[in-house]
Amino acid sequence: MKLNQKLAVTTAGVALGLTAMKANPASAAVITVDFTITDVTQNAAYGGPPLTIEQPLSGFYSFDDASTPVIVPPASLNLSLFPLTDFNFNFLGRQFSLADISGYGGTATDLLISGSQTESDSLTRFSIFAIPRPGFAEPRFDATAIRGPFVYSITGKPQLSQRTTTPVPEPTTISGWLLAGLFSIALKKKAAFKKQ
Repeated sequence: MKLNQKLAVTTAGVALGLTAMKANPASAAVITVDFTITDVTQNAAYGGPPLTIEQPLSGFYSFDDASTPVIVPPASLNLSLFPLTDFNFNFLGRQFSLADISGYGGTATDLLISGSQTESDSLTRFSIFAIPRPGFAEPRFDATAIRGPFVYSITGKPQLSQRTTTPVPEPTTISGWLLAGLFSIALKKKAAFKKQ
């Protein structure tokens, strides 16, 4: 059997084997999720003037689904979230980014974070708890804003919406296909050299 024939049979065998196993090449994706905060209400302590809040509030976060998830304690909750790779939220004139937040992270359907910024005589702090599963509290947004002597309590309802994502092949998958191609070329050159 000639080398080209052996290569064709091997390639066909691998293709049929992968099809039979229903194997897909490994892939990862950076997933971006948009969130909105609706039904926003505020209460001012000490008689402060109402804050201007554009509704609905909105932002987004991203995570890599190939990263190691964080298990939220206690383990009996059976809740794992991915560390965020990007975050953007404009709230009360402040732009919150990844550097301003803490917490466990998120998935396409869950988000558990908090954030804060301090500027001279003002503080803006918020938390988003969005775990829409049985046995968990209702998703909620809670915030505190301190503006001079006035303290504001702000609440709302978070909603998450995953953007369409395109899977990106894992580097090892790409490397494997590259090595297979180089091996095939090397075999062809070796066969051509033997013919001479």
